[in-house]
Amino acid sequence: MIEASGVEREPAQAPSFLIVCLRYIGDVLLSTPLALSIKTHLPAAQVDYLVFKGTEGVLAKNPHVRRVHTLQPGANGLATLLKLWRRYDYAIGTGWSDRTGIFCFASGREAHGFCTLGGKDRWKRWLLKKCLPFDGRMHMVPLMLTQLESLHIPAIPRVVMGYDAEDARCAREQLGEKPYVLLHPYTRQPYKYWPASAWANLAKMIRSETGVRAVFTRSHAKADAEQFERIQKEVGGGVDSFAQPLTWTQLAAAIRASRGLVGVDTAATHMAAALGVPTVAIYGSTPASLWGPWSNEPTSGSSFAANGKAQVCGRITLLQQSWPCVPCNRETCHISERGKIECLENMSPERVFAAVQALCTGVDFPKS
Repeated sequence: MIEASGVEREPAQAPSFLIVCLRYIGDVLLSTPLALSIKTHLPAAQVDYLVFKGTEGVLAKNPHVRRVHTLQPGANGLATLLKLWRRYDYAIGTGWSDRTGIFCFASGREAHGFCTLGGKDRWKRWLLKKCLPFDGRMHMVPLMLTQLESLHIPAIPRVVMGYDAEDARCAREQLGEKPYVLLHPYTRQPYKYWPASAWANLAKMIRSETGVRAVFTRSHAKADAEQFERIQKEVGGGVDSFAQPLTWTQLAAAIRASRGLVGVDTAATHMAAALGVPTVAIYGSTPASLWGPWSNEPTSGSSFAANGKAQVCGRITLLQQSWPCVPCNRETCHISERGKIECLENMSPERVFAAVQALCTGVDFPKS
């Protein structure tokens, strides 16, 4: 906040905050250090969220979040904008979209957000009290936390995923007491899928060579259900899986009770990293330095470098091809003649299994 003299000062002891995160589920989860930092520094503060409908589940039992407003994707949002008009002392945007900037300006008596370096974003600098350039070279967690600097709120770079005893009970009812590794082969973006045959082979290796169950998660989404059907066919029967999809908080409890999780670039992988369980992340064209799973263990800067065949940070192993074109940050592959993301297609299940063994047994995984 800026006084009439132009000197910045801290917020009052019990201000209200709205965090505007109009992106995907993983982005919402990675924004939770904002709420944690605010509530730690100002325990009496009220922290609410505005997110797209369908992403609110990862905030359901977050102890630092009071209320979550949702916006239907694709809707003009006018009714929501009017409902939130000047309702909060501070509104903080976590992304660079125009819609995020508009909702921050409308909702907060003092609005903080991001703008891109192009001239088309100049209007945000006029409307927002504090408008920071969106630095595409930083991991999203420390980047979002830069919004707290002008408020003199110390940043705590720890991602929070909540669940409770009831969630743990539901997870136990589905999974039983025998040790298991969770396999989460789903993602909102089809280009991030690892082949069904690779998942099937990985499950067989875990089951036959470790004695630990390899349990597939389930999802309501049509594309995810189709991916699971492909995996079932590749395995040829005997697939161990959830009986039905869990809620996000139930999934968190299931992850926490597991021996580890293997996932692609998706929200469940970020959840496992936040919950501190052994995590193997299979990445294709996505820059790990920007979007890799965030380790809550003390670390400086991003958890991962821009590229690397196998990178280990705490209990997280991130696997990616060391090809010159990786990561290209593209949704289509410019070297493929099959319409596939070749760097993912060529990730061997043997390599992933070696990482699973290393994390679950505590043996160092070779990085080359």
